[in-house]
Amino acid sequence: MNKPLIFDIAMGRTKPFNMENDMVRCPFCDPSTLTDILAKDGHLIWLMNKYPVLRDTWPTVIIETEGDEGELSTLSLNEASRIIQFGYDKWHETMASKEFASVIFFKNYGPMSGGSIRHPHSQIIGLRNYDYREDITVEHMNGWLLHEDQHVRITLSNHPIIGFFEYNLRFKADAPMRTITLRLQQTIRYVLHSMSRFSQSYNYYFYDLHDDYRYIKVVSRYITPPLFVGYGISQTCDDKRAAHIIKDSRPFFE
Repeated sequence: MNKPLIFDIAMGRTKPFNMENDMVRCPFCDPSTLTDILAKDGHLIWLMNKYPVLRDTWPTVIIETEGDEGELSTLSLNEASRIIQFGYDKWHETMASKEFASVIFFKNYGPMSGGSIRHPHSQIIGLRNYDYREDITVEHMNGWLLHEDQHVRITLSNHPIIGFFEYNLRFKADAPMRTITLRLQQTIRYVLHSMSRFSQSYNYYFYDLHDDYRYIKVVSRYITPPLFVGYGISQTCDDKRAAHIIKDSRPFFE
């Protein structure tokens, strides 16, 4: 089992927060003020995180859009694919450096997602002494089948990390990014339509579990279940509820 990462509380208090406050200036809206840029592709910018709150890590941010408004599932497929491809490439580039025990690539969206900045962005963080694969396994990526095509398999977790509703995308490393992005957009639309329709919040996470596939987990965000907070007990739904979700989600993947 991994030891917890140390979070610098003092550093965290200095971070700007505009998730629900338009009076706070967004640090991503004026590219001319950005520093420590690692790579650019038009308005896509990969740079070091100015607030390295986690010790023993290499924290970076990808600024995805020019303005604060927008959300991945509402973008054109071409633009969304460009964003996901850019992040996916930088994630693999960071993993290939062999400097880290593992590398995480994820996105926060909405006021209950754990993010502080509304401007669409994702994060790639190199973990020097922490391998998330000690705690996350392929079993967390399996479940009730929602959709399957030539390139992407989508399931509702029956062994979620937290619960209740976690949606998994499984695909080969060489699968077309346009198809992966389409299925990710469709999954997010369903999440925002269903359990997150009130919070309008979600996270997604990429995983390399050292098997033949890559994975993305999309998680509806709301109040964390108390059994997980107190005991680390994850919960999922029963077969009847899963059947309802399978039926309800079907139009989103057509």
